[in-house]
Amino acid sequence: MDSFEIISAPPANPAVRVAALLLRLRAELFVLVLVVGVWVWVALGPDHVRDEAGRFVAVPGTGFDTTTRVALFVAGGLVLAGLPWTRRFLFHRAQAVLTRHRVRQTLLECRVLNSRSRACPLTVWARPTRVGEAVWVVLRAGISPAAIAEQVEELASACFAREARVVPWPRFTTVVRVEIIRRDPLAPNLIRSDLFRYASGDIHDPGWPTHDGPDSPVPAPRREPSRPVLPAAPQPAFDGPSDSGRGGDWSDYV
Repeated sequence: MDSFEIISAPPANPAVRVAALLLRLRAELFVLVLVVGVWVWVALGPDHVRDEAGRFVAVPGTGFDTTTRVALFVAGGLVLAGLPWTRRFLFHRAQAVLTRHRVRQTLLECRVLNSRSRACPLTVWARPTRVGEAVWVVLRAGISPAAIAEQVEELASACFAREARVVPWPRFTTVVRVEIIRRDPLAPNLIRSDLFRYASGDIHDPGWPTHDGPDSPVPAPRREPSRPVLPAAPQPAFDGPSDSGRGGDWSDYV
């Protein structure tokens, strides 16, 4: 008979499930509310007047039309994407949010769940780092950090990264930090030395810069000033017979 597995989980409270969904989608909801708010503000117009109560209210009919609003939004998007600091900030933040979702989905697919309630660990926060992203995960009762560490290859593959690491919190192991390694910041700045070329035996490798010619990218080595050559000290003469210029017969002085 074929074996099979039955996975049962108690039904969760719908309010808790909705709250958890809103917590996971907080970044997307914030961007949506921000875009809708700017769209409404542009539609109402910048002109405001005071009413009888002293509050500022928008004057109807002073807003921009749909074409102008679309043009303003496109221009704002091009400005945010064109400036280097805003482009890097938005890209890294969006990648951190995507990594947080991918980490949770990987743990869910790999069945890193507690035994009875079948609940997944909580991915509470994610931020970009110099080498990738870091995701903080809160473990539920029945899940150990070793269960997360066993899925490092799956986490790296799901996040389109080269490596993943799991570091438990120093004080207590309920919180672990999943580090997604995407790049090596020292790789573009490696110092290329001619010693590797000399050790390989090929001192005329065209792929390596040489010191020949005035247009060489590598500066020529600094030459020390020439020193005067002193004359050689006079050698004592031997009266014995010459032995092919080797200083006479050895039997004369041995």
